[in-house]
Amino acid sequence: MTQPYGQQPGDQGQPGGQYPGSGGFQQPGGQYPGSGGFQQPGGQYPGGGGFPQAPQPPSYQQGYAGMPQAPQEYGGGAVTRPGGTTAAAVLAFVQAGITLITTAILMIALAAIQDLANGAEETAGGIALGGALAEFWIVSIVQLIGIGLLIAGGVKLLGGRAGNLFVIAVGLQIVLCVYWLIRIVTNSGSPMVPLILVVMPIISLVLALNAANKEYVRYKSGRPA
Repeated sequence: MTQPYGQQPGDQGQPGGQYPGSGGFQQPGGQYPGSGGFQQPGGQYPGGGGFPQAPQPPSYQQGYAGMPQAPQEYGGGAVTRPGGTTAAAVLAFVQAGITLITTAILMIALAAIQDLANGAEETAGGIALGGALAEFWIVSIVQLIGIGLLIAGGVKLLGGRAGNLFVIAVGLQIVLCVYWLIRIVTNSGSPMVPLILVVMPIISLVLALNAANKEYVRYKSGRPA
């Protein structure tokens, strides 16, 4: 009897079948007679109930098991500088520039008036301007100090380290504008200039005290704003 091409006699029982005389021995994937139904890995071991799969490790995700997420400053997310913080610093720089110009004009005028008062005192018995001149000189010096505070506070504000310096700087400008407003109105002058100049420090103060800037300061300094 001819065998199929490529198959030799006695090849019955190749993988998936049985080997004659082997007592029912099967290739992997089957069972081994006499072994109690032994199977290759992937099957079950009779009497052993099968090996359960190893427990999978829990996937650690943000907010796992209902835990609250970490705050942004401690969770790795960078806090960028708010636009209001930049605007407040720019307004402070503009206010410093305008105050510098007006203070320079005031000092030049005071110096000229002082010379006239000294000359009048020598020729006509003097002019009673001592008290007023002293007052304006003091105000001029305070305005110069305010200019320095505005510049320093604006720079620190941009870096998130201003603290109370910026608030003091813009607060001083508000006080100076109110002073000049009262002075001008009592002398029947136009209050337009101090009213215009007081707007920028008020806006800067509001922007510096808002929640976004406080969060930025807390993130940069590591301390509560």
